[in-house]
Amino acid sequence: MSIDQGSAKVADLNASDTSVLASACSGYPSGLMPVPVSGESLNIDKSNFLDNRSGPIETISSFLNALNQKQTVRAYSYYQDPATYPGPYTPYAAGYADTDVITATFGTVQSEGAAGSLYYKVPLALHVLTTSSAKQTFVGCYTLRLAQPAVQGTPPFQPMGIISGKFTQLANNTDVSTLLPTACQ
Repeated sequence: MSIDQGSAKVADLNASDTSVLASACSGYPSGLMPVPVSGESLNIDKSNFLDNRSGPIETISSFLNALNQKQTVRAYSYYQDPATYPGPYTPYAAGYADTDVITATFGTVQSEGAAGSLYYKVPLALHVLTTSSAKQTFVGCYTLRLAQPAVQGTPPFQPMGIISGKFTQLANNTDVSTLLPTACQ
């Protein structure tokens, strides 16, 4: 997404906000602009590129998309402090070397605020197909943090990022929908 065009005009100091705003966008296209629905914008398939940190599901979806595209450097960038969690890059990347395709089922995100930060717990089930065509199923939770944008006073801006995650491997025939409500407890 980007700004396509823009302009600034001097307004009469005595003019009402309503009258100034009414003519502010004259000469620009009007009407509804198409916005992708979440089903399209959260496509984590390797044929799609997704890099969106505007919310917890968007961030995790973008992270999984990076893994599906074998972009482990990009995936590693979704961690807020990767040296602390998940740890050094080389073993991290090696851990995904045999991953071919990941699909995800999300549970209900939980959020809370504390000391100038927003924290999100994202329960999810991961279905993994390895490069040797083995199937794996995991259920767990990622915790994400966003320092309140209004209190970030110096560059660079710190986007939402993963601060922890804990997953358990399960039998592939497990009904994961029953486990998602408690995956973050």
